[in-house]
Amino acid sequence: MPTFPSTPKQILLVEDEPSFREVLQIGLSPLGFETLTVPGLGEAKQMLGSRTFDAIVSDLRLKDGSGIELLTWMKEQGIETPVVIMTAFATTETTVQALNLGAVDFLTKAKNDIQELSKVLKGLFTIQPMPEPSEIRDLGDLVGVGDTMRKVQAFVGKVALADSTVLITGESGTGKEIVARLIHRYSERARGPFVPVNVGALPESLLESELFGYEKGAFTGAGATKRGLFEEAQGGVIFLDEIGEMPLPLQVKLLRVLQERRIRRLGANEERAVDVRVIGATNQNLRQRAERNQFRQDLYYRLNILHIELPPLRERPEDLPVLIEHFLARFCRKLGKPPMTVAAEALKVLGKYGFRGNVRELENLMERCVALNAGGPIGLELFPENILAEAEGRRTRNPGEASRQDLPPEGCDLEAYLSSLKGHLMLQALERCEGNRTRAARLLGMSFRAFRYWLQELGGAEALSPTVPHPEDFPAQMSPDGEAEG
Repeated sequence: MPTFPSTPKQILLVEDEPSFREVLQIGLSPLGFETLTVPGLGEAKQMLGSRTFDAIVSDLRLKDGSGIELLTWMKEQGIETPVVIMTAFATTETTVQALNLGAVDFLTKAKNDIQELSKVLKGLFTIQPMPEPSEIRDLGDLVGVGDTMRKVQAFVGKVALADSTVLITGESGTGKEIVARLIHRYSERARGPFVPVNVGALPESLLESELFGYEKGAFTGAGATKRGLFEEAQGGVIFLDEIGEMPLPLQVKLLRVLQERRIRRLGANEERAVDVRVIGATNQNLRQRAERNQFRQDLYYRLNILHIELPPLRERPEDLPVLIEHFLARFCRKLGKPPMTVAAEALKVLGKYGFRGNVRELENLMERCVALNAGGPIGLELFPENILAEAEGRRTRNPGEASRQDLPPEGCDLEAYLSSLKGHLMLQALERCEGNRTRAARLLGMSFRAFRYWLQELGGAEALSPTVPHPEDFPAQMSPDGEAEG
């Protein structure tokens, strides 16, 4: 576990209220901090011009300026000392400004309570060496030998030792939950719970009560008090997967939890303190969504304090053989089969395949091959048709690949073809959204009612075709004289 440095750290405290300055000085001293205090912006600039500090704690509102002005001046001067802003007057605008200008955190003042501040400062000055990939005992499925993945692995070790909010981004199947679990495992919160929540899979009407809990009688059917998932994660980590799907009203409440470290159950009169680290994950570009007002900017900056971007498998071909070996070994053990290898010809085909489902698709493929292999190296006969077709450059009907189709010489039944194509896309949307029809409809730009209607018309999800339809599969109906009927 991280240890705190024995050498006192020098903190510059910029605070114009004498009583609060004294409270912070007294509270921080036993924790290994030496504080030098100044009452305003001008004095802070003079002090920073003559000596260096390990960190700065500044009030937002000062007698001759603001913490925002201090951050702006430091940025102009090239001073990179970490700054923590404290205020009793937090607003969305000032929070976003402060974080954009490089503040490491933005805390709300609590009278005579510096617990949160000391936690932030301790996180800044942790001196335990950051784990290198070779020092992490078990990377799970975060396997890779190339430079890209080694950088990710090393950064995960560093992030684990901090206690700030984390945002993990990357395409579906790249291993975002795997990274979140590694962060938890190698952090100070390892003994606490890890609570995963698929935000996109929960209906909006249930999401708030699941996250924050409710009191008995809060709504019809609330026959007993229920703790929310934030309370279940007390002392540990809550992993909010697909956080980009969170409704805007709940984003406001999540932002308050991140700022205040307190939650309020539905139907409750009082708030409850929670000590939880939040890790969010998404396959969306949250920055772009925030710029389009589809995601709150202040929440985005709160989540994006530590950012891990996971590369798609197609951008790390050097890791493919290692991943194949890793998954083969796991599934041979799981299924009680002898060790297996992949034939050279089959390995060459996999190298040409795009793996749009990333590492998860490769994992599923290796499990299929191990299960079906009767002995000897794994060959091409065990691969699905779409993999072989893509490697050979043939027309593929792999779900997810859209292409412009040519009209066959003999024509086609356009209505039947379009109906089949619609069914294919609806099925793909359902698979991508893990069966959530509301999100699948949104993905296709359809209303929920329209999506449900067409799903019923097409015979339900079970009846939809798993392959991309092609006009050749829908021949035109011919009249007795050999001409296509109109």
